[in-house]
Amino acid sequence: MALSERWLWGAAAGLAVVVAALFVFRMQQSDTQLPVVTAAIPPCDLQQGPCSAVIEGLGPVTLTIAPRPIPLVEPLAFSVDAGLPDVRSVVVDFSGVDMNMGYNRFVLPATGSNRYEGEGMLPVCVRNRMTWEAKVMIETANLMYVVPFRFDTVARR
Repeated sequence: MALSERWLWGAAAGLAVVVAALFVFRMQQSDTQLPVVTAAIPPCDLQQGPCSAVIEGLGPVTLTIAPRPIPLVEPLAFSVDAGLPDVRSVVVDFSGVDMNMGYNRFVLPATGSNRYEGEGMLPVCVRNRMTWEAKVMIETANLMYVVPFRFDTVARR
């Protein structure tokens, strides 16, 4: 291999590392740096119907997931009703309580007054029964509100 060819490969590899580092840095910078207010997990089962949690001083945040029972690897419809002022974005983030299930975050666009709707899908799990936490993340001008809800799914075999 000629010296100029080695140099070219080395320069290309170095450039790839710099681009990857800039990408990671930019992704970290895009995460919100707002103060976070987290609500308590309400004693409610999303498999039975909509669930609400109250953010002190601001009122309820309600999450609905359809269809029920909540299936795995099938399209789901999410809706959030929240009467918070100056909402910039609403996201629902699903995570396994006892097992890392990867990145399962869905943006819910506004569809009306204080209502946000979107679609997504939960991944399949090797376990028969899985406990999930659905965090409704509401970004306003000054705060990030996080409202967690828990539910179980059972794999259809």
